[in-house]
Amino acid sequence: MDAFSAIWNLAFLVLIVYLISRVARHFNNNKKKLNEMDKKIDEIKEIISKNDS
Repeated sequence: MDAFSAIWNLAFLVLIVYLISRVARHFNNNKKKLNEMDKKIDEIKEIISKNDS
């Protein structure tokens, strides 16, 4: 029974590490997408300001 508990705890630890890495990757991808959107908004603002003058 002791070996079974050790294997179960190890599997649970691996699952937690995996879930944390997935959440971190999700936030990192969102940050990259938001930065790309900010760049595009800045480009649009530049185009509009050039057309206005």
